[in-house]
Amino acid sequence: MDDDQVAKRFDRLENKIDKLVDVMASMARMEERLIGQDARLKRHEFRLDESEKKIDDLTEATQTNSFVAKVGTTLVSTIWAGLVAYLFYLFRDQ
Repeated sequence: MDDDQVAKRFDRLENKIDKLVDVMASMARMEERLIGQDARLKRHEFRLDESEKKIDDLTEATQTNSFVAKVGTTLVSTIWAGLVAYLFYLFRDQ
């Protein structure tokens, strides 16, 4: 083999190595993107879990408040009906 053929082979080898370096750099950038997306996805999942807990707490509080409101309404209605009945009782003889 003469020097010209060896030089051509080395040039082709260098070109292939350069292409390989470019591909490896692209893969590294893609991996960084995937890591970033995974981190964002985890953050969104955490925020959704926190929101779900808050919604569950609000649901429980709403159910409790609804029960208290029903009891209060019933109690007020009963007292009002008793007062009206008492007034009719007082004025029945007149």
